[in-house]
Amino acid sequence: MKFFNLLLLPVFGFSFQLEFTKEFTHQLPHDTLSANLMITIEDETENIVNDRFKVFNKKIKNFNIVERELEKFNIRPKYRHISSTPKITGYVGELRYKINSYKAKDMHMFISELTELKRFRDTTVSVSNLSWSVKEETYNVTLDLLRFEAISWGNTYANNLSNDLKKDCVLEKVQIDKDKINDNSNVNILYSNTLNNSKDVDVPDAKEERVTIYPKYFLECK
Repeated sequence: MKFFNLLLLPVFGFSFQLEFTKEFTHQLPHDTLSANLMITIEDETENIVNDRFKVFNKKIKNFNIVERELEKFNIRPKYRHISSTPKITGYVGELRYKINSYKAKDMHMFISELTELKRFRDTTVSVSNLSWSVKEETYNVTLDLLRFEAISWGNTYANNLSNDLKKDCVLEKVQIDKDKINDNSNVNILYSNTLNNSKDVDVPDAKEERVTIYPKYFLECK
């Protein structure tokens, strides 16, 4: 814990108010490996594109050792202008999933098996934002425990201060702020097999996440 600064504000002859900030922190091991998966397919007709996606979608839905959340699926025509008149030259489809895994080897296996389904150069399988994090439930529980620790510490401090100063010191308010959660919004393409069937993917090492709160204490001693 870091040291804190005290602000003494005189109220009456033998009374005073106390305001100070303290830091409470806890380290959580990363337990969730997340990634954004995008598959694009180009072909002559909408039906052909849709049928080719069914092969990938079946594999994704049957791969139960990772969590999958469908984010987007669409098929749109491709145009070429001939004498100022648009003409459909084919169709392109896009399939996006959010993937979560609790083991790096499961994520690697998932990406590898999808790659094996690629048969043509007009198919792209790419993975972005591959990163470790802490489950939201674990993070929120830890945050609640830190808040409880901060409030308990404040009450204990007020009681000890009362005994030391022979005054009646009361914890009037605790205002708690926390660290901002890490922002992983920047897109980082970590794997793409647009032109080849390479199954290599660099999985980052799992580390720890620091959860910190900064409670501000308001006490009055009389």
